[in-house]
Amino acid sequence: MNKQARARLCRMLAAVLLLAVIAASQAVLASERPTVALVLGGGSARGFSHVGLIQALEEHGIPVDMIVGTSMGSIVAGLYAGGYSVDNMTELITQLEFGSLVDISVPLSGGIVDTSGIEHYLDILLGSKTFAEMPIPFRAVVVNLGTGKELALAEGKVSKAIQASISIPGMFAPVQIGDQFYVDGGLKNQVPANVAADMGADVIIAVSLEKDYHDPDYRRITDNLRMSITAMIEGYTEINTAMADVLIVPDVGLDSSFDYQRGAYFIEQGYKAGLKYMDQIKAVILEKDPTFKFVPYKQPGYSSVQLQAIAKAAERSAANLPKKFTLKPEIRFDSDYSFPKIGAKFTHGPLNWFGIGYRYGFDPDNGGHEIFADWGREKFGSIEIYMRKSPNLDGPTFGGSIQGRLKELLLEATYVSQGPKAWQLSASNTSLLKTPHGVGGLSVRLTGLRPESEAVPIEDSLLLAAAPQLQIFPWGEKQFPVGISMNRPYLLTGLTVESPVTELDLRPSFRFGLGTEMNLFGLYPSDISLGVEVDSAATATWKFGIKGIRF
Repeated sequence: MNKQARARLCRMLAAVLLLAVIAASQAVLASERPTVALVLGGGSARGFSHVGLIQALEEHGIPVDMIVGTSMGSIVAGLYAGGYSVDNMTELITQLEFGSLVDISVPLSGGIVDTSGIEHYLDILLGSKTFAEMPIPFRAVVVNLGTGKELALAEGKVSKAIQASISIPGMFAPVQIGDQFYVDGGLKNQVPANVAADMGADVIIAVSLEKDYHDPDYRRITDNLRMSITAMIEGYTEINTAMADVLIVPDVGLDSSFDYQRGAYFIEQGYKAGLKYMDQIKAVILEKDPTFKFVPYKQPGYSSVQLQAIAKAAERSAANLPKKFTLKPEIRFDSDYSFPKIGAKFTHGPLNWFGIGYRYGFDPDNGGHEIFADWGREKFGSIEIYMRKSPNLDGPTFGGSIQGRLKELLLEATYVSQGPKAWQLSASNTSLLKTPHGVGGLSVRLTGLRPESEAVPIEDSLLLAAAPQLQIFPWGEKQFPVGISMNRPYLLTGLTVESPVTELDLRPSFRFGLGTEMNLFGLYPSDISLGVEVDSAATATWKFGIKGIRF
């Protein structure tokens, strides 16, 4: 080897050695810097604010070396520890219909709501990871229902631990892990800063979500229960948050825990809270390490296309989970003759998506006792057949219906063997025009009357109707908590114009009334209205509307 080659080799070796020394020194510096833990408290829908807080931390270069969560905080903490970005979590929160992941089954089994769908959904999102496989160390806090002791889960499936951490007693069924049953960790440790201390964190940033009631009605059972639970857990919260270096309180204290539809709002409030406390957070870190450099970063997560593919696969898989054989309440509204029907049906288990049940219709001419069989999937539609015995009709009535949905357009076809109406086809879109203070819709239907004799041409028995309606929301998009539901009240007005197909003989009727969009637990959307319809002969009829109620 000549001198020039030896010189080049020496320079290369020197460069490699220098790089190794720099890398080693950086590793030493990184290992010497304070470890930062993020502790996310519970608060149901208000816990979405944690996502905005994480965004603020990333933008200001605050590292998250370990993360702990209770209840809703465990969901956000688990997703972030599993590699999901702020954008990913925002997209999931603002687009997911949370009601599709939970199920209310009767008879009840340990709780009102079955959360196995949530556990399955999260398991697919997290790739069935165990705690040992998480990119960021993570703990989910739960309470052992048998012993009453809190526990920070650190082994086994992450999705199962999160399911246990969110299981509010009474509302959700307890979760079995091994031979023990666990419930929401917020009962004993709403803000588990002590867990982060046990993990060895040097700096602990904790988030506490304040109580969510305002001007409570002490005559209302639900308000009393919520305040009692809050009073019990606040003592534990004060003890555990004392270990936090920074305690952040987002401005969501008077917002409802059930307001799952306002994910974007809560995320924004969490971001604002992060900015508000940022100087305090940086001061604590600099006190531990005066040389610390705050370098903004962003957890990469998944692309939007990748996220959509994962989320859709998770939703489909959760929807196809086998369900227990159950007896479910039925509340329906007859679309042919406009009367309410209530009853119950057996479904799931060996019946799968079929149902068999009984209802009673409150109309002497076309209602009465009814047995039925149906099949339905929320995203595809439903089919139903029935046999009914009406008080004012001699023999039984047979009928059926088919429903399908194309985005916002609802299509329906019905047939009934007795009564003045033989069949009906309808198409409706209730949200053609949508603003924060009003929603306008239109329904078009074609009705086939039962001819009095065979000599009547079919075209003479057809009625065509158009029915525009307007819902006016005086308080805009604001929802009001009432017991266990969120409600958005509205004023209802509408016009129906009907005419025979063969001649122009307009028969208008006007409708006005009150209603509310209602979300049971903030998860199950429905619509209930009560009004009066006045026809061209000045005859007034009470109209009761039910849409979307499901169990």
